[in-house]
Amino acid sequence: MIPQEIKQEHVLQAITEIKSGGVPRKREPTKFNLVYEGRLYPPKFTLSLAAKYATGIELSASVFSGGDEANGYLANLGFDIQTKRADWSWKECYFAVWAYDQLDQDHTQVKTALYREVAELIGRTAKSVEFKIQNVSSFDPRPRGQKPIAEAKNAQAQLGEVYQWYWADRLLARSCYSQFMEEFQFNLVSTTNTATTTAVAIPNLVIEEGATNATPAVRRKRSQKLLEEGRKHFRSLDPQGKLRCSACGFVAPAELDMEVVQLHHLDPIYESAESGRSIELKAALAMLVPLCPTCHVLAHTGRPPLSVAAIQALMRS
Repeated sequence: MIPQEIKQEHVLQAITEIKSGGVPRKREPTKFNLVYEGRLYPPKFTLSLAAKYATGIELSASVFSGGDEANGYLANLGFDIQTKRADWSWKECYFAVWAYDQLDQDHTQVKTALYREVAELIGRTAKSVEFKIQNVSSFDPRPRGQKPIAEAKNAQAQLGEVYQWYWADRLLARSCYSQFMEEFQFNLVSTTNTATTTAVAIPNLVIEEGATNATPAVRRKRSQKLLEEGRKHFRSLDPQGKLRCSACGFVAPAELDMEVVQLHHLDPIYESAESGRSIELKAALAMLVPLCPTCHVLAHTGRPPLSVAAIQALMRS
């Protein structure tokens, strides 16, 4: 039942209409996405609109199937059809809103570097991150001239909820970045019971991290071993056997029963080549510094990240 008059140019016209007008809630995709220039579109709805440009009549959703029929037709026109990923989780939405906040604080930032940083963290494409940040912009009630990026409408209610929570107290929300980042990267148990005042010898190991790891999307590989050895190493250097923030001196309270001081890469992983980097543990430890969540957030307010001295100067000011 799909009109054979529909050609590639009609589908592109439909995509342009969706960009400006959005997708009705009842026409959201359930199983598949049409992927074009890094953005996702509902295949069946796109084809319905394309019929309007080809024949003058928009196709009703009831006259053709959205599975093999629509997907096959679009694929024959050269479009990429992929199985639909789950909607963005609460934490993924947080990173999108955080990135929007970063752009709002400094309109001169290199946007592509920020998109890449978030994409490597959450395992989605940089284009999809860019689009999601534009979705965040649609929830910002300010006039367009006051926003750091153009907006694109979004039907995911959760993104709006995260935006409202974040913007209600931006300072508090920013301080959650490092904690959420580490929770997203690692499934960790508490390491507070491994503290020791005895110097720990650095084993002769080679640390591998930063290689691209294809799961549903490209994501940077991080070394769990480096995290473990780093915490032991910095505790062994502390007179009280604590993991202590190098910028402000904070240590996690004993009654907390979890470690909140994090290990910050002085040389960001996202700056490494796609193949990652292999480095001896001793050299890898030299590129780490323990920071509390607040100081870690301050470090990432700059690109490249702020040094410990710069964080301390910022706190003094």
